[in-house]
Amino acid sequence: MIDRDEKVGFNYFTPVSDPSVDGPGATHAPLVAEDETVLVFGMVEHGPRRVRAQRLVVDPQRPRDLTGLNLEGLTGDRLGVVANARETSALAGGILDPARAAQQVLTRSGAEVVVVKEAGRGCLVVTEGAEPVRVGPHPTRTVWPLGSGDVFAAGFTHAWDSGADPVEAARVASNAAAWWCGTRRDRVPPEILAGVPVETLLPGAGGELPVLERPPLIYLAAPFFTLAERWLVETCRAVLQGLGARVFSPLHDVGPGGDEVAAGDLDGLRDSDAVLALLDGWDPGTVYEVGWAHRHTLPVVGFLNGPAHEGTKMLVGTGAELHSDLSSALYRGVWAGLGHPLTAERVRPA
Repeated sequence: MIDRDEKVGFNYFTPVSDPSVDGPGATHAPLVAEDETVLVFGMVEHGPRRVRAQRLVVDPQRPRDLTGLNLEGLTGDRLGVVANARETSALAGGILDPARAAQQVLTRSGAEVVVVKEAGRGCLVVTEGAEPVRVGPHPTRTVWPLGSGDVFAAGFTHAWDSGADPVEAARVASNAAAWWCGTRRDRVPPEILAGVPVETLLPGAGGELPVLERPPLIYLAAPFFTLAERWLVETCRAVLQGLGARVFSPLHDVGPGGDEVAAGDLDGLRDSDAVLALLDGWDPGTVYEVGWAHRHTLPVVGFLNGPAHEGTKMLVGTGAELHSDLSSALYRGVWAGLGHPLTAERVRPA
């Protein structure tokens, strides 16, 4: 343990927003650890480290100002790196393709395995001399994403320590993260850590979702006429892209315009794999787009602060899945675009 004279705080406006971080920037006492297997997370504070392990797993957890993998003070006979797609790109000097970026990190660091977390699209496992292997996500009915990356890294480390190969370990990690996202319980059942699929223990969870190389296209149906509406559209668009989806946004891809925008919006709907509808305010254009999507068998996920509203009968009655939790709606929208079946219901946070 290292004592601090000041707390570190992470403040999130929403669970899918980047946090503001408060607290000290450095520690003076060294962080010391030695064991057969050690998981090292990146920290807000910078300070000396002395870590020795046979198996060393490093999760940089540094989305900004990340230019290289800092292994100073870390010694491991076998090295694994677990990082999200944005971090992996930064570690690889800006390479955007996850497989190429991971291969670059593998070469530069001498790691045995690099696992790229791709949020709603699962993860990519890259090892020397083998083709990258994609491990799909396990959809859950509700999604609490804060802390899921930590659980994933811990699940991977546990499984790798127990003798699993990197791909098997990534599957255990994916199941463990799904358990956390769907329950917010910090004790992952031993059965899941032993390789039992999460859907056997968690009602409503799905099996591993096959992920195509082509990211799904999500149509973002929403009003954008006030500052609050515009902020929500911008936030959802950015998060959907961060979850591994492409986004068709009428605001960004067609523009405000006049009556002529209808044709462009419908073209976007025709090309989409699923619809995410922001329903607060019951904007006529958004409701029309949801009806069009139903007529053309596009899955619809809706976000609505009060999903029990009387006006939701037609939506739920025709197959829409409505959420009062923004994180869940965003993830479920991406998974619907990947082919995961929705449930016509009004879902509240777990």
